Amino acid sequence: MGSVIVLDQCLVKSEAWLSLSGTAMKVFLIFRTKCQFAKRQGKPGKRGPVIINNGEIVFTYDEAEEGYGITRPRLSRALTQLITKGFIDITATGMGVHKVETHYAISERWRDFGTPGFKEVRRPRPSIANPGFKRGNKLWQKAHRKKSSDENVHGAVHENIHGEVLAMHTNVHGEKVTTLYKRSNNKWLASEVA
Repeated sequence: MGSVIVLDQCLVKSEAWLSLSGTAMKVFLIFRTKCQFAKRQGKPGKRGPVIINNGEIVFTYDEAEEGYGITRPRLSRALTQLITKGFIDITATGMGVHKVETHYAISERWRDFGTPGFKEVRRPRPSIANPGFKRGNKLWQKAHRKKSSDENVHGAVHENIHGEVLAMHTNVHGEKVTTLYKRSNNKWLASEVA
């Protein structure tokens, strides 16, 4: 297949495609450049190549910004559009954990967009409930190599017996801030603690 990107005419004329932003279209084309194809084996009725790395495609925020000039907020909005309209799916998520990549698959869900048969998928949102942020998790331990007995060390994350999480960080003004994360009605609520 080399350097050629082939898009079905029905994709380009679809309601889902025409409703995408310019950045989302650009990001989808970048995803297609990352696809590795092979000839389809067996099943004589099926024609065309198959994506052999589908579900393992990686496109990071750093790559988007450095290689294509797409800012993080623009990429985030584009990914949300592509997922909700059925062009890509997340097969493994880093969920905001540093150095953990998200893997994507090219999807055909867009074909049913706007019909009752459309399978709606929402983009998972990072939350403090993600194990990567919890004390004791291997990823958390790697990120916090310094160990201290002081409960109020900057950068510390602590979970109390009520399931509430206290996290210390620095705000944009350089001030140390402690944030309390509480779960209520299946949502995490954050409030600063004096």
